[in-house]
Amino acid sequence: MKKFTISITTTAAVLALAACGNGADEGNNTGNNPAGENNQNEEVNEEPDVNLAEDNEENNAETDNLDADNDNGMNTDNNEMNDDEETEAVLDQEVQDFNLDVTLVDETEWTFSYTPAENEDEQPDASISGDDLDLEGEEGAEEMEAYLSDFHIDAASDEQEILSEIADTFDFSEEDISSYDLTVDFPEQDNAVEWSWDENEENGEDSNDAEMNDDAENNG
Repeated sequence: MKKFTISITTTAAVLALAACGNGADEGNNTGNNPAGENNQNEEVNEEPDVNLAEDNEENNAETDNLDADNDNGMNTDNNEMNDDEETEAVLDQEVQDFNLDVTLVDETEWTFSYTPAENEDEQPDASISGDDLDLEGEEGAEEMEAYLSDFHIDAASDEQEILSEIADTFDFSEEDISSYDLTVDFPEQDNAVEWSWDENEENGEDSNDAEMNDDAENNG
């Protein structure tokens, strides 16, 4: 009976050791399993999908917006430069004397004159006459100052520019103007500047040029 008990005890101890050995082997196998490591690495290294096409479209859109902003900025700068380059109004140039005579194709004559006052307590010498209209004194001065505040010429303006300004400022049509004589005394000029334009003379010069061209062709 004693022998049998020892045998059973020994057998139980052997079985317990075997069980411990199997558990250690399973732990080692799990810890050394390359497949397990690969699976974990794949999960860690997995990267999100990136849509390159969408990124390119966004970048292109941003570039286009920047180009548009730059263009708008340049256009604004150009417009501001053009505004700065606009000829100053005659009234703002503090001219010493202004005289304009206009003859229309219906032979109506208009005269506009303005001489600023020398002192603040004096009134400018101004008048407007033509087509049964005659303004002088304070009323004439106010009307002429309104005209000259919109009349943009300087000593370098040519006859065609002045013709356009006369039509725009004094409510004429260029086609209705037959001739004009303008004298302006600018403060920066030693002498008053004069312009004279006549539609008939201009058309006569064109006719003479045409006749000369015809004669040259005939002689050729």
